[in-house]
This record gives sequence, structure tokens and C-alpha cells, in this order.
Amino acid sequence: MMRLVTGLFAVAAWAAAACGARAEDCAAPCLGYAFSNEFQGDWIVWSDPSSNESYDLQLTADREIFLALTEELKLVTAIASEPVKDKAAGDNRIFADQGTFVEMLYAEVDLEPLTVKLGKFEPVQGWASPELDGIHATDIAGNFDTEERWGVETGFAFEAAGLEHLLTASLFTTDRTVLSESIFTDRGRTTLSDGGAGNTRGLSSLAFYLSGCAGAEPEECYGEGDYGYRLGFRYQKAGRATQDQIVAGIAPDDELGLVAAAVRSFEIDEDMTLRLLGEAAYMRDFEDGDGDALIATLSAALAKGSWTFESTYSQQRNFASEAEGGSIEHLADITAIYQFGDDVTLFGETWQAAAGYSYSLDAEGETAHTIALRVTTDYPGSIALGP
Repeated sequence: MMRLVTGLFAVAAWAAAACGARAEDCAAPCLGYAFSNEFQGDWIVWSDPSSNESYDLQLTADREIFLALTEELKLVTAIASEPVKDKAAGDNRIFADQGTFVEMLYAEVDLEPLTVKLGKFEPVQGWASPELDGIHATDIAGNFDTEERWGVETGFAFEAAGLEHLLTASLFTTDRTVLSESIFTDRGRTTLSDGGAGNTRGLSSLAFYLSGCAGAEPEECYGEGDYGYRLGFRYQKAGRATQDQIVAGIAPDDELGLVAAAVRSFEIDEDMTLRLLGEAAYMRDFEDGDGDALIATLSAALAKGSWTFESTYSQQRNFASEAEGGSIEHLADITAIYQFGDDVTLFGETWQAAAGYSYSLDAEGETAHTIALRVTTDYPGSIALGP
């Protein structure tokens, strides 16, 4: 596995040095790429129970490659390498359980102002999970993510009331193809018997999102806009009952979700910006169970020069169901992030270092205080294929 990662580093470095152009500057026909490698260490330094105290060193490597055949047609694939199995509480782990799999594989057609995606992708969802950069800031906010879905997604961009808006509609199902497996460490192939919301035959689940932003496109609103909003609705058809659900007497039911998010930026001076994000998602029959959930996130990030200091608080309330009582989960994360300049590079890559502390309280009442360190490298670029 480490030989594979080393090889990917070498390929990415060669491409960046040989080509130089950034992926977003790619003019069709061209081949664009964005390679990201993230080394992270987590140390649970105090917990209740104390038997959960442990450490976890892991690697996450993402390789996104796209082929722009024309200005309107693009083929995209994303390959991810990461731990594909959960670490048992109290166990130590060093670069174990690493699996590699195809995260996305789709065609995108840009018929401005309309865009269409077709294939395996991540349907549009809330803002917190993809935007927050705290090391553990999205551990709860990402609980309602929809990943690795097959289907179709359309987006329609328009202007109104001084804002740039984007209306997105997705129709999808859970990936059960060979692409749901992984190599090096096999995570197993997803099947209908695994159950879960959206894991059904046919394109039976859907999502609608409306986003708006002042000062930037809606997709870039958190990092570049002045203020913006996102409102969403999600429906996922119930999958088959799992053995655990059968034993617990839970009958799977369709999941319905509402999401609302807002972002606001304040320019304190020419070198300092404060970014605020708030998000709430209410899920009825969350994950096709018989209990509802409310997931809320608040975040503040202060960016000054090369430094960003981000603090995040998330909460998930699991409301009482027929089979069990309700519960509540808390997560607080504080992360300091340093972005190295262009003078710190070997082959044109960029480097980022982060250190953070998080406190968590899970649904079973167990607590953990975690110290985390992260080093990230990014290699974006493109290769012109035309004259």
C-alpha cells in the first residue's frame, strides 16, 4: 500500500512540474487532475471509560481526474484511499485497514445555465460537511451525507434579488455495483440485504436544493461570498429490514429530511476575515429506522494571512422511537490551520498543517478528549490535449 502511495506522489509531482497549469485553467480538450494526500494522527488522551484511550494514524489520498472533451462535456472520476473499516474502541492503529475504491465516476454536461450529471456521484447536500476544515468539525455534520450514489443530477443557475442562485434536483440509488468494493482492504460489496435508506432497486430517492449567494457563485459561497443560504429537501426510500432491525422489531420506513443553512463573511481588515456558518437538518425516520434526528452545526472561522482558526460545535438529537429511548450526541472542535506559501514546495505542490482539539459525547454517554495533527499536500494541474 505504501509503495502505491509513493508511486502516486511521484506521478503527481512529475505532472505538476511538467505541466504547471492549474486544473481550473484547463481549456478543452484537456486532462485535468487534483491529487490530495492527507496524513492524520488522533490521540484520545482522556476518555470515559478510560479503556477507549488510544491512537490512530491514518492516510487519506484523493485523486480526481477529469477529461474535458469539449467546453460542454466533461468525464470525471475520483479514486479514494482511506481506512474502510472502523477502528474498535480502545485499539491502536497505524496505517491499517487502508482500502482504495472509486468514489465518483460520471459525465457532466454544461448547457449554461443548465448542468447535468449522470453516473456515480455525491448528490448535493448541506454546506457544513464539505466546507468546514476543522480536523473533526464534520464528524456529526457528515452523518446525513449521501455518498456513492448512482443517478442523475441537474442544476439550474439564475439571478434574482441581487443574488446568484442554483436550483439542484437529484434522483439516485445506493451503489451496489463492483465499484462499491475496495482493493487492498476489502470493505465488501453493498447488496440489497444490507438495507439502509436509499438502498433499493431503481432510482427511488431524490433531493432538491436551492442555494443563493451574494458576491460569489453558490458553490463557492462559504469561502468567497459575502452571505448566502441553502434550503433542501431529501427523500430516501426505505431499504430492506436488516437482521438487527428484525430483532429489534423495527420496520424500515422512508426517510424524509429538511435542511437549512446560512453563511456570512465579515472583512475585518484587508488581511482578516471572519466566516460564520449555521446549519440544521431534521430527518424523519433517519436512516430508515423508526426514530427521528435533528443535526445542528455552528461554526466560526477567523482567517488572517496564512492562518485560519476554526471552532465548531455540532449536536445530534436522536428522538425517542418505539424500540428505544432518545439520546443526544455532542461534538466541539477547535483547529488551527497554517497554509504554507509557494516558496515551500518541491514540485509545485502546496502544503497545509493543522492541529486541533475535540471533545465528544456519544449516544451511549461515553466521552473522549482528542488531540489531532494533520498534514495535507495538494497537487492540481492539467495537460492540454489540443493544438
